Amino acid sequence: MLIRLAEQLIRDQGLVSFRFSELAPLAGCSAGTLYKHFSSKEDLLVAIFARHVEQMVERQPHFMTSQLSFAERWVAMHLCAVVAVNRSAWTLGFNTLGGAPKVVERASEYRVQELKMYLEQFYTAILRVVEGARIQGELNATDEEVKTLHAMMACFQRGASGVIHNPLMSNAVKQLDTREIFSAFAILVGTLDWQRPLQEDSYQRIIAEVEHQLSASEEDQAMVAAF
Repeated sequence: MLIRLAEQLIRDQGLVSFRFSELAPLAGCSAGTLYKHFSSKEDLLVAIFARHVEQMVERQPHFMTSQLSFAERWVAMHLCAVVAVNRSAWTLGFNTLGGAPKVVERASEYRVQELKMYLEQFYTAILRVVEGARIQGELNATDEEVKTLHAMMACFQRGASGVIHNPLMSNAVKQLDTREIFSAFAILVGTLDWQRPLQEDSYQRIIAEVEHQLSASEEDQAMVAAF
């Protein structure tokens, strides 16, 4: 509940204007109780980021069992995090300073380790899709090729997530739409030897699955918030 209230307060006031001390009265608890959960404003920001990564992790099994091909699943799981930034329910977590070095340095060890755990689960699950493709003969690639491309996909995904709706970058860098970001992912994925490579209709199939999974996650969170 505290994290949900904090997200709303930050959206209303802005990240810079947000005062950590205002959260306690809004939540109906004492400052002492608040500090038992979060040691600082930075601790809370990391917790928000971790919560959104956790929600992504919860949707990954659905991508892995979808009707998408292995190549499409790999793109979809990366693209999902980027598309989420365009949705108001997710923007704060993925565009916040929760992953910035100075914020992480000032957060508690518990929150940092929690965030690391969810990030590791997120990227490990994505890599598991590729390994599954190799086991089933859908992908012919060496360990080094997979490792390198996995890193490149992760870097592009994080970079694309950070640029979207970032006012500091709006004039310096062209804002890519979802189709253009997909095309960039497709170029990377297309460098490997797939039995079923990306097709002309892959974008429509992938974006439909991504939107479905994000909507399902938001519905789940709304149900939790109602109790």
